[in-house]
Amino acid sequence: MEKADQVRLNHELLIWVGFTLTNGVWSYPDGVTVDNGVPYFPESLDEIFKWLMPKLKVVVIKLVPTQRGRYGCALTPDGWGVSVSMIADAPALALCLAIQKLIRSK
Repeated sequence: MEKADQVRLNHELLIWVGFTLTNGVWSYPDGVTVDNGVPYFPESLDEIFKWLMPKLKVVVIKLVPTQRGRYGCALTPDGWGVSVSMIADAPALALCLAIQKLIRSK
């Protein structure tokens, strides 16, 4: 996945979790303006579990390496009525793509 596509994915996830962008400045969900950047989910499992997973209330998550150095991710969140799976070159990216697929399924 191209870096520009990852940036768009990150923006979509930031907005979904409650970050806002006004005049090129990001603010956290609590309204605090960000000077040193926002979480970059496609490269950080820590940030995903801090910000995105609590909102999903995931019941089952499976993240495993596949053939050819890729990673598969399957999610089953509580109350969504769907399960999704995605494959990507990095574990955090696979998880972000699965979350994006869930968001878009609603």
